[in-house]
Amino acid sequence: MSGPVGEGDPAGSPRWPQAITLKDGSEVRVRPLEMGDGPELAAAVARLSPESRYRRFLSPVPRVTPSLLRSLTDVDHHSREALVAFDPVSRRGLGVARWGVLVDDPGIAEVAVAVADAKQRLGLASALLCLLLERARAEGLREARASTLGTNRAALRLTERFGFRRTRSEGGVLEFARRLDGRSRE
Repeated sequence: MSGPVGEGDPAGSPRWPQAITLKDGSEVRVRPLEMGDGPELAAAVARLSPESRYRRFLSPVPRVTPSLLRSLTDVDHHSREALVAFDPVSRRGLGVARWGVLVDDPGIAEVAVAVADAKQRLGLASALLCLLLERARAEGLREARASTLGTNRAALRLTERFGFRRTRSEGGVLEFARRLDGRSRE
């Protein structure tokens, strides 16, 4: 993502940016989203294939509208978080993992991950989700939920690998949940 790489995390941890080496040997950096990231975030979403955009938003998204961009960049790093992965040389956005707490239950976060087509199947989604869940635990959230298309095999493998359990299925969309506080699901 464009914009300066911050020295510290808005939540107080000085460990940003994180360097991650992918399976192909390339390196990316990850840090919390900043307000100035909007233009590059919109460009990164536009660079996704139509299929990748559909899988991320669970509907066709031909372009990033101003209201969608406001929603994607509206983070406070406590009730709404987003971590961005970017190329350390070009500064191009390569992936985003985010959560937003549920209005009716602020202990539960809805999570989502999107990765640039060229960086899929290289471990970036797993790395982003791992960091995102660490942030969720640090914020005291007790559960993470995710939704994906039943045909999205990569997302299904990712949720399984991270211990998400299917809770619901409706119209081709599967919903998953996993505890973050170490207790088993009720």
